[in-house]
Amino acid sequence: MTFYREKSRQWGKADLHLHTDHSDGYFSPQKTIDIIAEYSSLDVISITDHDTAEGAFEAQEYAHRRYPHLEVIIGQEVTTEEGDVVGLFLQSTLPKFPTALEAIEAVHNQGGLAVAVHPFFVGWEMESVQTAILRLPFDAVEVRHGCPLSIPFNIVTGLVNRFGQRLPALGGSDSHIPYTAGQAFTWFPGKSPADLRDAIVSNAVRPGGTTWKLRSLMRKVPVLLEHRANTSPEPVLHHIEQ
Repeated sequence: MTFYREKSRQWGKADLHLHTDHSDGYFSPQKTIDIIAEYSSLDVISITDHDTAEGAFEAQEYAHRRYPHLEVIIGQEVTTEEGDVVGLFLQSTLPKFPTALEAIEAVHNQGGLAVAVHPFFVGWEMESVQTAILRLPFDAVEVRHGCPLSIPFNIVTGLVNRFGQRLPALGGSDSHIPYTAGQAFTWFPGKSPADLRDAIVSNAVRPGGTTWKLRSLMRKVPVLLEHRANTSPEPVLHHIEQ
Protein backbone atom coordinates (compact mmCIF):
# COMPACT_ATOMS: atom_id res chain seq x y z
CA MET A 1 0.00 0.00 0.00
CA THR A 2 2.88 2.36 0.77
CA PHE A 3 4.17 1.97 -2.80
CA TYR A 4 0.83 2.99 -4.30
CA ARG A 5 0.41 5.96 -1.94
CA GLU A 6 3.89 7.17 -2.88
CA LYS A 7 3.18 6.61 -6.57
CA SER A 8 -0.08 8.56 -6.43
CA ARG A 9 1.71 11.54 -4.85
CA GLN A 10 4.67 11.60 -7.22
CA TRP A 11 3.05 10.41 -10.45
CA GLY A 12 0.36 12.08 -12.49
CA LYS A 13 -2.64 10.47 -14.16
CA ALA A 14 -3.57 11.11 -17.77
CA ASP A 15 -6.44 9.91 -19.96
CA LEU A 16 -5.35 10.39 -23.55
CA HIS A 17 -8.39 9.05 -25.42
CA LEU A 18 -11.65 10.97 -24.98
CA HIS A 19 -14.45 12.14 -27.28
CA THR A 20 -16.96 15.00 -27.34
CA ASP A 21 -19.93 15.86 -29.52
CA HIS A 22 -17.54 17.32 -32.08
CA SER A 23 -17.37 13.72 -33.31
CA ASP A 24 -19.22 10.74 -31.83
CA GLY A 25 -19.16 11.73 -28.16
CA TYR A 26 -22.39 12.63 -26.40
CA PHE A 27 -21.53 15.86 -24.58
CA SER A 28 -20.07 19.23 -25.49
CA PRO A 29 -16.41 19.88 -24.66
CA GLN A 30 -17.54 22.09 -21.78
CA LYS A 31 -19.84 19.51 -20.20
CA THR A 32 -17.23 16.81 -20.79
CA ILE A 33 -14.74 18.87 -18.80
CA ASP A 34 -17.29 19.52 -16.03
CA ILE A 35 -17.93 15.79 -15.60
CA ILE A 36 -14.25 14.84 -15.70
CA ALA A 37 -13.39 17.50 -13.12
CA GLU A 38 -16.14 16.20 -10.81
CA TYR A 39 -15.80 12.45 -11.18
CA SER A 40 -12.11 11.78 -11.86
CA SER A 41 -8.73 12.45 -10.27
CA LEU A 42 -6.96 13.11 -13.56
CA ASP A 43 -4.18 15.66 -13.96
CA VAL A 44 -3.97 15.69 -17.78
CA ILE A 45 -6.42 14.69 -20.49
CA SER A 46 -6.50 14.77 -24.25
CA ILE A 47 -9.66 15.25 -26.28
CA THR A 48 -9.26 13.06 -29.36
CA ASP A 49 -12.32 13.53 -31.51
CA HIS A 50 -12.45 11.78 -34.85
CA ASP A 51 -10.96 13.91 -37.63
CA THR A 52 -11.16 17.24 -35.82
CA ALA A 53 -9.19 19.00 -33.09
CA GLU A 54 -11.79 21.74 -32.57
CA GLY A 55 -13.38 20.08 -29.56
CA ALA A 56 -9.96 19.80 -27.96
CA PHE A 57 -9.29 23.52 -28.41
CA GLU A 58 -12.66 24.36 -26.85
CA ALA A 59 -12.05 21.99 -23.95
CA GLN A 60 -8.57 23.39 -23.36
CA GLU A 61 -9.81 26.98 -23.22
CA TYR A 62 -12.73 26.09 -20.93
CA ALA A 63 -10.62 24.02 -18.53
CA HIS A 64 -8.02 26.79 -18.34
CA ARG A 65 -10.74 29.19 -17.14
CA ARG A 66 -12.77 26.89 -14.87
CA TYR A 67 -10.49 24.06 -13.73
CA PRO A 68 -6.83 25.16 -13.81
CA HIS A 69 -5.78 21.94 -12.07
CA LEU A 70 -6.97 19.94 -15.11
CA GLU A 71 -4.64 20.28 -18.10
CA VAL A 72 -5.95 19.59 -21.62
CA ILE A 73 -3.63 18.74 -24.50
CA ILE A 74 -4.78 18.97 -28.09
CA GLY A 75 -5.43 15.63 -29.71
CA GLN A 76 -7.27 14.02 -32.59
CA GLU A 77 -8.14 10.49 -33.67
CA VAL A 78 -7.06 10.47 -37.30
CA THR A 79 -8.86 8.14 -39.70
CA THR A 80 -6.73 6.20 -42.16
CA GLU A 81 -7.57 3.32 -44.45
CA GLU A 82 -5.22 1.16 -42.34
CA GLY A 83 -6.68 1.99 -38.93
CA ASP A 84 -6.99 4.85 -36.46
CA VAL A 85 -4.01 6.89 -35.26
CA VAL A 86 -4.23 9.32 -32.34
CA GLY A 87 -2.14 12.46 -32.52
CA LEU A 88 -1.21 14.21 -29.27
CA PHE A 89 0.18 17.72 -28.79
CA LEU A 90 -1.22 18.89 -32.12
CA GLN A 91 -1.38 22.43 -33.48
CA SER A 92 -4.38 22.05 -35.80
CA THR A 93 -6.85 19.57 -37.30
CA LEU A 94 -5.43 16.90 -39.57
CA PRO A 95 -7.25 15.39 -42.58
CA LYS A 96 -7.91 11.72 -43.21
CA PHE A 97 -5.06 9.75 -44.80
CA PRO A 98 -4.79 6.66 -46.98
CA THR A 99 -2.07 5.12 -44.81
CA ALA A 100 -1.19 5.04 -41.13
CA LEU A 101 2.37 6.08 -41.98
CA GLU A 102 1.13 9.28 -43.63
CA ALA A 103 -0.90 10.09 -40.52
CA ILE A 104 2.11 9.46 -38.26
CA GLU A 105 4.29 11.70 -40.40
CA ALA A 106 1.65 14.46 -40.36
CA VAL A 107 1.46 14.25 -36.56
CA HIS A 108 5.25 14.47 -36.34
CA ASN A 109 5.29 17.44 -38.72
CA GLN A 110 3.17 19.31 -36.17
CA GLY A 111 5.59 18.39 -33.40
CA GLY A 112 3.12 15.86 -32.00
CA LEU A 113 3.28 12.26 -30.84
CA ALA A 114 1.52 9.44 -32.69
CA VAL A 115 -0.27 6.68 -30.77
CA ALA A 116 -1.66 3.36 -31.98
CA VAL A 117 -5.01 3.10 -30.18
CA HIS A 118 -6.94 -0.15 -29.62
CA PRO A 119 -4.64 -1.74 -32.23
CA PHE A 120 -6.25 -5.19 -32.20
CA PHE A 121 -9.87 -4.39 -31.33
CA VAL A 122 -12.42 -5.89 -33.71
CA GLY A 123 -16.00 -4.63 -33.98
CA TRP A 124 -18.08 -1.56 -33.05
CA GLU A 125 -16.87 0.09 -36.28
CA MET A 126 -13.42 0.67 -34.76
CA GLU A 127 -10.60 0.62 -37.25
CA SER A 128 -7.36 -0.80 -35.84
CA VAL A 129 -3.79 -0.77 -37.16
CA GLN A 130 -3.08 -4.28 -35.80
CA THR A 131 0.46 -5.55 -36.50
CA ALA A 132 1.54 -2.16 -37.86
CA ILE A 133 2.71 -1.52 -34.29
CA LEU A 134 5.58 -3.86 -35.09
CA ARG A 135 6.99 -1.73 -37.90
CA LEU A 136 5.64 1.83 -38.08
CA PRO A 137 7.28 4.73 -36.16
CA PHE A 138 4.59 5.13 -33.52
CA ASP A 139 5.60 7.01 -30.39
CA ALA A 140 3.37 4.93 -28.10
CA VAL A 141 0.69 2.25 -28.09
CA GLU A 142 -2.54 2.01 -26.10
CA VAL A 143 -2.25 -1.32 -24.29
CA ARG A 144 -5.15 -0.69 -21.89
CA HIS A 145 -8.30 0.37 -23.72
CA GLY A 146 -11.24 1.14 -21.46
CA CYS A 147 -14.04 -0.84 -23.07
CA PRO A 148 -14.66 -4.10 -21.11
CA LEU A 149 -14.84 -5.97 -24.42
CA SER A 150 -11.23 -4.93 -24.96
CA ILE A 151 -9.77 -7.14 -22.22
CA PRO A 152 -8.58 -9.94 -24.56
CA PHE A 153 -7.39 -7.43 -27.16
CA ASN A 154 -5.47 -5.54 -24.48
CA ILE A 155 -3.67 -8.75 -23.55
CA VAL A 156 -2.77 -9.37 -27.20
CA THR A 157 -1.53 -5.79 -27.60
CA GLY A 158 0.68 -6.06 -24.52
CA LEU A 159 2.25 -9.31 -25.71
CA VAL A 160 2.82 -8.11 -29.28
CA ASN A 161 4.39 -4.90 -28.02
CA ARG A 162 6.60 -6.74 -25.53
CA PHE A 163 8.10 -8.87 -28.29
CA GLY A 164 8.07 -6.06 -30.84
CA GLN A 165 9.17 -2.44 -30.66
CA ARG A 166 8.48 -2.12 -26.90
CA LEU A 167 6.71 1.17 -27.46
CA PRO A 168 5.70 3.27 -24.46
CA ALA A 169 2.52 1.67 -23.09
CA LEU A 170 -0.50 3.91 -22.45
CA GLY A 171 -3.95 3.50 -20.97
CA GLY A 172 -6.97 5.38 -22.29
CA SER A 173 -10.68 5.16 -21.53
CA ASP A 174 -11.99 6.00 -25.02
CA SER A 175 -14.93 7.53 -23.18
CA HIS A 176 -17.75 8.97 -25.26
CA ILE A 177 -19.82 9.67 -22.13
CA PRO A 178 -17.18 10.87 -19.67
CA TYR A 179 -18.43 9.22 -16.50
CA THR A 180 -15.93 6.49 -17.43
CA ALA A 181 -13.06 8.93 -18.04
CA GLY A 182 -9.92 8.07 -16.13
CA GLN A 183 -10.84 4.48 -15.36
CA ALA A 184 -8.25 3.30 -17.84
CA PHE A 185 -5.43 5.83 -17.72
CA THR A 186 -1.69 6.45 -17.98
CA TRP A 187 0.70 6.93 -15.05
CA PHE A 188 3.57 9.36 -15.65
CA PRO A 189 6.20 11.00 -13.43
CA GLY A 190 5.14 14.59 -12.73
CA LYS A 191 1.83 16.38 -13.19
CA SER A 192 2.06 18.64 -16.26
CA PRO A 193 1.64 18.10 -20.01
CA ALA A 194 5.38 18.74 -20.41
CA ASP A 195 6.08 16.02 -17.83
CA LEU A 196 3.75 13.68 -19.71
CA ARG A 197 5.42 14.33 -23.03
CA ASP A 198 8.87 13.74 -21.55
CA ALA A 199 7.64 10.51 -19.96
CA ILE A 200 6.27 9.19 -23.26
CA VAL A 201 9.45 10.08 -25.14
CA SER A 202 11.64 8.45 -22.49
CA ASN A 203 9.33 5.41 -22.12
CA ALA A 204 8.64 6.20 -18.46
CA VAL A 205 4.84 5.85 -18.69
CA ARG A 206 2.76 2.95 -17.36
CA PRO A 207 -0.84 1.92 -18.07
CA GLY A 208 -3.14 2.05 -15.06
CA GLY A 209 -6.69 1.50 -13.94
CA THR A 210 -9.32 -0.89 -15.19
CA THR A 211 -11.91 -1.07 -17.91
CA TRP A 212 -15.15 0.85 -17.38
CA LYS A 213 -16.73 0.15 -13.99
CA LEU A 214 -20.34 -0.93 -13.47
CA ARG A 215 -21.24 2.14 -11.41
CA SER A 216 -20.02 4.46 -14.15
CA LEU A 217 -21.76 2.44 -16.82
CA MET A 218 -25.03 2.83 -14.91
CA ARG A 219 -24.58 6.62 -15.00
CA LYS A 220 -24.38 6.35 -18.78
CA VAL A 221 -27.71 4.53 -19.21
CA PRO A 222 -30.00 7.61 -18.89
CA VAL A 223 -27.79 9.49 -21.35
CA LEU A 224 -28.02 6.67 -23.88
CA LEU A 225 -31.78 6.39 -23.46
CA GLU A 226 -32.27 10.13 -23.87
CA HIS A 227 -30.04 10.18 -26.92
CA ARG A 228 -31.94 7.28 -28.46
CA ALA A 229 -35.26 9.02 -27.83
CA ASN A 230 -34.03 12.27 -29.34
CA THR A 231 -32.67 10.59 -32.45
CA SER A 232 -35.59 8.22 -33.12
CA PRO A 233 -37.39 8.96 -36.38
CA GLU A 234 -40.67 10.77 -36.05
CA PRO A 235 -43.69 8.51 -36.48
CA VAL A 236 -45.40 8.69 -39.83
CA LEU A 237 -49.10 9.46 -39.53
CA HIS A 238 -51.21 7.70 -42.12
CA HIS A 239 -54.53 9.36 -42.88
CA ILE A 240 -57.28 6.87 -43.44
CA GLU A 241 -60.07 8.05 -45.64
CA GLN A 242 -63.51 7.39 -44.23
